[in-house]
Amino acid sequence: MGKIILFILLFSVSLVSTANELEGVWELVSGEYVDSEGQLVKYNSLDLRSLKILSPTHFSFTSVKEGEFWAAGSGTYKVENGKYTEILSYNSFGQSHGSEFVFDTRVEKDFWYNSRWDGEKRVEYEVWRRVE
Repeated sequence: MGKIILFILLFSVSLVSTANELEGVWELVSGEYVDSEGQLVKYNSLDLRSLKILSPTHFSFTSVKEGEFWAAGSGTYKVENGKYTEILSYNSFGQSHGSEFVFDTRVEKDFWYNSRWDGEKRVEYEVWRRVE
């Protein structure tokens, strides 16, 4: 019984640790997404720049394309079992309140890697660098 409690405690601490790893300010380094026509678009080709800020429970991001506003969103997030999930409250790109975006996620030193999938097809990939 003691081993089970220890396992649950360690697992819970690892989840909190992962979420705490994400707190701070992140700058988009590179990435790509599949557009509405099924074409792969690299963020660098759009001159896309973005900052994402995470508190213990909320996220907010703002993106500019070629120096002009492109998109923004905010809401809550959760990290569980290697998945980072954003739950939108507000956004500029027409998604419904409560829409969820689920990413496979990992942090390595000051870099944060996210992959979003639609079935077997990766539809988004992001690399973020910690700013603070």
